[in-house]
Amino acid sequence: MPWGVLNVFKDLIESEKFAETKIFTLFSDRKVLETKKWNIEVVTALPKRINKLFLRFSKKRWILASILDYRNLMFFYIPLMKVLSRKIKKYNPQKVVISSFAIAKNLNFCKIDYNWKFNPQTMLYLHSPMQYIWSHYQEYTQKITWYKIKIFKAITPRLRNWDKKFIKYDEVFVNSKYTANLAKEIYKLNSKIKYPKIDDSFSNITINTNPNNYYLYVGRLVRFVKELDKIIDLFNEIQEPLIIMGSGPDEEYLKSIAKENIVFIWRIQDPVEKSKIIQNAKWLINITKESFGICTAEALLAGVPVFAYNDWASVELIGSDSGILVPNKNHETLIKSFSQFIEKSRDRQKIQDKARKLTGL
Repeated sequence: MPWGVLNVFKDLIESEKFAETKIFTLFSDRKVLETKKWNIEVVTALPKRINKLFLRFSKKRWILASILDYRNLMFFYIPLMKVLSRKIKKYNPQKVVISSFAIAKNLNFCKIDYNWKFNPQTMLYLHSPMQYIWSHYQEYTQKITWYKIKIFKAITPRLRNWDKKFIKYDEVFVNSKYTANLAKEIYKLNSKIKYPKIDDSFSNITINTNPNNYYLYVGRLVRFVKELDKIIDLFNEIQEPLIIMGSGPDEEYLKSIAKENIVFIWRIQDPVEKSKIIQNAKWLINITKESFGICTAEALLAGVPVFAYNDWASVELIGSDSGILVPNKNHETLIKSFSQFIEKSRDRQKIQDKARKLTGL
């Protein structure tokens, strides 16, 4: 689960007052999820032995790792979600809170033609529709190689038809105006916008008017969606110092293509330490198609300008006074836009003030 999605999920759990709670997911790297209040058991659709096998190969560069990669589970989404739905039904919950950035929304009892007796109250928090088959389809077809591309193209129409059948919820919340529009366009769902909660360490963060000499990327270490390989190519050429904060399945490859001006640090768990690294950066670099963009919001709350992509929710958060929105992700465009970005000075106090109004901090 992406960091931002996981943090929002924890907030959803904290806001609900369940006497007994369990977390259900397809695949997990933990048996228990620790929140501020509880330690909650995690139940996976994959049997425990198979789940451990995927975990083992996700950390190795063996030949089988390309096959036993958890991202390949998308080819088995339909049967796995049926298994997960049965496991949830077994506990007969009165209420189910769904945090979905891909297919968690697609539980059997949320299907429009579902007519069994089991009918719990359902609340959906939609971070994004299934990106791989909808908004990011072209990017995936460009980066998926070998036998996977043929399977991916063949299965996408079926996944799209399946995905659109799950629209039966008592409440629907989304993380941005952009996601609300997608939910309406794809699923005909009416929703309420509820921006993700930002950690309190950013509520009274002090602005650094004399930042350190580095740019910053925060997020998953992946080529898909995050386009981190393109960011590395950019900084390899311009030779500016870049700190990459995060972890992910493409870490070894991304490190192999990065030059000495690029430094990788692990994912920072402590929000205070993380806020200090963001606070002291020149700018944040984030060219993904964000459904909201928690790291972008955090940077803006620290008064840090953002170099971002001109689409999705980044448009809701960033203006000309708080960053730059690049029109496309071609290498030449990124080089040109970066030169334009550094030419203009920006008022960090104004950036912070605007971000506080937007996020409510």
